[in-house]
Amino acid sequence: MNAALVQFKKEVINFYVIAILNIVFSALAIAFGISSIVSAVFGNAPDGGLPALRIVSGALAMICFGLGLSWLLSTVEIFDGIDSIRDILCQKDHELSDDRATCLIIRMLAYYRDNRKTIGTMILVCTLGGFGFFILGIMTGLQAVSVFYGGISVTLDALIVIPAMLLTLGIAFVSLLSSYYFSRFSRVWDERLHEIDASECALKEKLGEEQ
Repeated sequence: MNAALVQFKKEVINFYVIAILNIVFSALAIAFGISSIVSAVFGNAPDGGLPALRIVSGALAMICFGLGLSWLLSTVEIFDGIDSIRDILCQKDHELSDDRATCLIIRMLAYYRDNRKTIGTMILVCTLGGFGFFILGIMTGLQAVSVFYGGISVTLDALIVIPAMLLTLGIAFVSLLSSYYFSRFSRVWDERLHEIDASECALKEKLGEEQ
């Protein structure tokens, strides 16, 4: 297997893994967004939480829920195409011929060209969602803090909020990581499309001169 094919296979598999993570964590983001909205509306936070904090958390949770839903739909939209390409690349019963590998690369170029706008949307959604869930995670953690006139204390009952905070921060991390990877992937394939377009223009000019 030549170096170009190895690199291509690595890129496709990495994209596939990131897409799987996006589906899982976007579903978690939706579920957590709903849970946070319910908690903020009905005041289910330990010790009731701070009213102002619950209001802000509820509003932010609604935004994060919307971003999570958009995140999931965008990922599902692009998943089928990359899944089929990855399945062919990972077949172990036979070695890919150069012609077959070239066909897959062309197919990947067509796939990226068709889904460029969706991937761009995912980059934006993942970036906004990452920062949104990071802020929501911090605010969720603040619900474990009870403020008194004499200072700040953490109640034992409020410590149950900490797992939720860690989950939210985990979603934020995966979201920002996805944004970074999709941006890098998009930049690489944009360059390849540009090179192909430039080659096509040069070929057309050459054919025009010969005529």
